[in-house]
Amino acid sequence: MRPFFCITAVKFVMRKISVFILSMVASTALFAQQPKFGLKAGLNMATLTNSGGDLKAGFHGGGLAHIHITPAFSLQPEIVYSNQGSKGASDSKLNLNYINVPVLLQYNFDNGFRLQGGPQIGFLLNAKSKFGDIETDVTDNYKSIDFSIPVGLSYLGYSGFGVDARYNIGITNVVENSATNYRNSVLQFGVFYLFDHHHKAKSK
Repeated sequence: MRPFFCITAVKFVMRKISVFILSMVASTALFAQQPKFGLKAGLNMATLTNSGGDLKAGFHGGGLAHIHITPAFSLQPEIVYSNQGSKGASDSKLNLNYINVPVLLQYNFDNGFRLQGGPQIGFLLNAKSKFGDIETDVTDNYKSIDFSIPVGLSYLGYSGFGVDARYNIGITNVVENSATNYRNSVLQFGVFYLFDHHHKAKSK
């Protein structure tokens, strides 16, 4: 009974996420301004819930598009490589490498700060368990798709450079056939750059 309930709950959440993404894309197509494109990179501090592991340092980097729907609200889809996982005892590590695609709805303050949140889908590239110098491929033990909800704060300067801090709240049990719920939990701190932002800001 419990597995059936969990599967039903996950399907319900996925359906809600899909509806949200479709509605945001539709709104963007109708009202959005021309997107600004950029690059981003930064630090991950990741673990898995219920694993008992410590935070593991990792890297994320990729591209983004910043699209204003109204002067106050914008949409920011991203495609980002992200090294996640957890750190265990005795120099053991679990590396989970994803391509993450967040779609963030942002509220833009006049001073450059932005509140942001939205759905994210992650595609597992590989999973490797490392103990000392011995590394083992454990990709088959982990689910190929992960859903999470990033929430956070960013700041964009007139030069086009900005800083970003967010917490990715995992909602998928990433381990195959596990009764224990292991979810990704990732703190991210990064910098980004929007191309042509300085010119457009001055032109206003």
